[in-house]
Amino acid sequence: MTARTDSTRPQALAALREIARALSTTWDLDSTLDLIARKTTEVMHVDSCTIYLLDPDGEQLRLRASTGLAKRAWGRTTLRVGEGMTGYAVQCNCPVYAVDAQDDPHFKRIDEAEESAFQSLLAIPLRLEAVPIGAMNVQTLAPHTFTDDEIEIVSLIGELAAGALAKAQLLDKQKRQIEEMRALAQVSEVVTSPQYLHDILDVVTQMAAQVMDAAVCAIYLLNEDKTHLELYSARRASRPYRQRPPLPLGMGVLGQVALTGTPVYVADARVDARYIGGELAQEEGLVSLLCMPLSVRDHVIGVLACYTAVPHQFTDEQQSLLATLANQTALAIENARLL
Repeated sequence: MTARTDSTRPQALAALREIARALSTTWDLDSTLDLIARKTTEVMHVDSCTIYLLDPDGEQLRLRASTGLAKRAWGRTTLRVGEGMTGYAVQCNCPVYAVDAQDDPHFKRIDEAEESAFQSLLAIPLRLEAVPIGAMNVQTLAPHTFTDDEIEIVSLIGELAAGALAKAQLLDKQKRQIEEMRALAQVSEVVTSPQYLHDILDVVTQMAAQVMDAAVCAIYLLNEDKTHLELYSARRASRPYRQRPPLPLGMGVLGQVALTGTPVYVADARVDARYIGGELAQEEGLVSLLCMPLSVRDHVIGVLACYTAVPHQFTDEQQSLLATLANQTALAIENARLL
């Protein structure tokens, strides 16, 4: 299939109306991303449409949806602003296109995305009121020269998409905030109610995994001798993870958090030399890690750890939320031990 070569103004308007109608019927972010990619592929008669969104730091574009690239790359593949033709479109704030994309000086091959079969590429920045929020590209399997009409249509689709994505991101943020408030309220209730320790910790790991969108959330507590961390609760964890031996105080990432009382972030637990269990992390698909100390009156009693399944830079809001959960959890543990 090749890109349309017979674009006319009426056809362009019809395509834009179709996308606008479709966008008015969806609200959540994932559905909006999927719809934009599918509809753009259909109306432009291309073989792939891919959408990247800027990470909160504003420096990296993360692949979020595609009709032609390998699904395993979704959420994992990133481009720095200015990197690749798509990243360059954001940097220059203009459309970037090539008949033979792989010969373009800005092209970057992404092996895990399996895009080697595609020949031509057109990338545009996604902007909301002149502020970049991401990028979109379309690709064809056969060589194709994108016309001015096609570039204009894709750019107009991008304008529609940016508004819809901003709306969906706002709604997703509001939903997360509601979930966070519910989680904090539930943990607060646990703190003040007489329950068994394991029940308390299971509630906390469940809530933390939910609001942090974590692949695994675990709580380790120091043993009576305060020499080792023992796993007490692990939400969404596999049997091999649950069977990990106690971790010596001061050793590895979790041991250092327990020793120093300082939070630690690990970008990739699979390869970070500080992390004990890199092979297990590789097998289980555990990537980024954020560890918070559980402290009572300046004494560390354990560690709360959250892992993600894809590379992730935890935002300030996420770090603050996990710190609050850790503080409440420590109080709940102290109350349970006093009963």
